Amino acid sequence: MMVIGLTGRACAGKDQYAEIFASFGCQVVDVDSLGHDALNESKDALWKAFGQSSINSGEVDRKALGTLVFSNPEKLRELESITHPRMVETCKRLIWEAREEQKPALILNAALLKRMGLEPLCDHILFIKAPLLLRFFRCRGREGLSFKRFLERERAQLDIVPKTNVQGLDVVVLGNHRSKKVIHRQVITYCDTIGLRISSQR
Repeated sequence: MMVIGLTGRACAGKDQYAEIFASFGCQVVDVDSLGHDALNESKDALWKAFGQSSINSGEVDRKALGTLVFSNPEKLRELESITHPRMVETCKRLIWEAREEQKPALILNAALLKRMGLEPLCDHILFIKAPLLLRFFRCRGREGLSFKRFLERERAQLDIVPKTNVQGLDVVVLGNHRSKKVIHRQVITYCDTIGLRISSQR
């Protein structure tokens, strides 16, 4: 079974690619959603690190927490030190389970693939790019972020850049410019390139 790291900056369109992989019979792990679970499992640590503003009515206030950490690199690193280890262990467990189930591939859909230390778990890495303004409009439509807030998030992701070689693995970079037909074709070509047999009809 192959493990493919699917990465790129916020709103580059990684989920669109993940959906195509899923339609081909691959298991997709949305690492961002694992982060939500890790937050809920870390309430005591969050209270200790960030105070009352991080918890609202007994639940993690993700919006308030995001406002705090994306404008403060030190606070962001502190949050990641709390949540990332839990997320990585979950990814390892899901990879093991997918191998037991003989899935053709498992896709780790993770913007912070490198920062979390997930790259060594991957056999291949696929980097998705999209123009900054297109990503902003997507982000505004999805989350209602102002351009200022979007740029704060962008600055927090400056380490998310495509490289030709990571951990001895070639990194393939694909451009996402909205067309679902093009994305579908890109994924089919990519699967052919890495020798991944897919189950969906072409």
